Amino acid sequence: MLVTGIILLCLLLLGFVRFGVRVARTADGETRLVLRVGLLRINLLKWMRRKKAVKPKEKRVLPSTVKDFRSVVMPVLRALRRGVRIDCLRLRLAIAGEDDPCAAALLYGRLHTAWGILYPLLDETLRFKKRRIEFKLDFDSAKTVWEGDFSVTISIGRLIGVFLTAAGAYMKQEKASIPRKAV
Repeated sequence: MLVTGIILLCLLLLGFVRFGVRVARTADGETRLVLRVGLLRINLLKWMRRKKAVKPKEKRVLPSTVKDFRSVVMPVLRALRRGVRIDCLRLRLAIAGEDDPCAAALLYGRLHTAWGILYPLLDETLRFKKRRIEFKLDFDSAKTVWEGDFSVTISIGRLIGVFLTAAGAYMKQEKASIPRKAV
């Protein structure tokens, strides 16, 4: 009985451990991907930007079960909304305006407008710990430069709840798709 209680307590405490990923990019083009489990941080990737040959993209046809897929995804997204926390959202974008200052100013205005529309939706949907978005015009530069940092975490207990929600929605959708026999 004592051993079972200790195991249940450990599983309960494990459910509160947060894990997540962090993606960071510097202005130099260096990108990092870090996995975080509790207090442990594991550096997965660290690479410099390299130019690759651009391959033409093939057009993909969506499956005919998009409506069925939506009935499974929507409950999962609702369950995720409560448990996901954005620990850090930082973006700095310096728009180059040396070649065409007018076009740079228009792009600057469009970016601010888009952010003004998206920000209240994101703030209502997700929980942010730190956020900072900066757009600036650089009339002396010929190249647009951006850098950012994005870190998202979710607790293991919430992730298990999301998986159970997804499994329940999938089972419900599968049950509805089975044809009934006429009596």
